[in-house]
Amino acid sequence: MIDARILDNLPTDPGVYLFRDGEGEILYIGKAKSLRTRVRSYFRSRDGQGIRTRELVRQARDVETIVVGSEAEALLLESNLIKEHQPRFNVRLRDDKRYPYIKVTVQEPFPRVFVTRRTRNDGSRYFGPFTSVGPMRQALEVVKKLYTVRSCRYDLPREAPPRPCLDYHIDRCKAPCVGYQSEADYRAMIDEILRILSGETRELKADVQARMAAASADLRFEEAARHRDVIRGLESLERDQRVESVQGENQDVLGLARDGELGAAVVLRIRRGTLLGREARRFSGLGRRVR
Repeated sequence: MIDARILDNLPTDPGVYLFRDGEGEILYIGKAKSLRTRVRSYFRSRDGQGIRTRELVRQARDVETIVVGSEAEALLLESNLIKEHQPRFNVRLRDDKRYPYIKVTVQEPFPRVFVTRRTRNDGSRYFGPFTSVGPMRQALEVVKKLYTVRSCRYDLPREAPPRPCLDYHIDRCKAPCVGYQSEADYRAMIDEILRILSGETRELKADVQARMAAASADLRFEEAARHRDVIRGLESLERDQRVESVQGENQDVLGLARDGELGAAVVLRIRRGTLLGREARRFSGLGRRVR
């Protein structure tokens, strides 16, 4: 059983918690909107708990927490840690599920914009990962409609069709494949898309909000609801997450804190751009504070 004093001093922020046994082995990894509330809920009442949860509580001797900036970050970090440590009390998220990214093939003369679940060191720009797939796809759809980015897979300008496709005739593309749009004009459009995907969505969101208000005033509620979903998607593009980086770097981040004779050191272990663990050490008898 975990000491009640440990439970009372847990942070109230969103994050990930790791239950450990007496040997320090990770038993279970979970996520929470409020770490203190979620972890303490395991120990309040056994009524309604399944056999697996009761056994987890019986074996747990310590709990480690990692605070993050949002519930979405907690979900992503939980997934990464479960895949890395494979705790025996976790029965889900052990597969190779990957969260989606928006990929912009900026290395191409006429870049494409699409969703992918795999990142590669191919010169493209990646945005994400996104834990809310529906709003992300809604936002990407409105961006592609407004900026008429091509949806074909031709290796332009080396490959090209003999005539424009249907997207050109319904104003979804300006047919750079057959020379109707110059590379410079297309690149300027892509630069605007990159700014939006980087979080500069204020102007576009204001335009969609105006459309939603107009649709609602005309009693076109289904259309207004679609615009509402697009706004949610644009808001998801504004959020940044800090538990995974597509650059794929390896690094250890060290944090130190001291209060009189007590001290603590925390090391965040990042491998291939993914936060995979945390190690903490506490110290005492450090002597007087240095001024």
